[in-house]
Amino acid sequence: MKRKFEKHTLLPLVLVFYALVMGILAYPSYRNSGNWGEYFTIIGITLLLALLLHFLLKRRQYIRNRFKGEE
Repeated sequence: MKRKFEKHTLLPLVLVFYALVMGILAYPSYRNSGNWGEYFTIIGITLLLALLLHFLLKRRQYIRNRFKGEE
């Protein structure tokens, strides 16, 4: 059975995956510089934005379904 990912799930997952890849690629640079505050701040803000995007898209879909009468 093929599962269809909804927009409010797929886009934040892509953003989290992107943050993880960028964190792994940037790790050697931050390890040498020792600027861990900046490293974790950037990753934390990206993950927070992914969570916010998830809830905003979920609410938008709920409002769209309510408007169409599919509630």
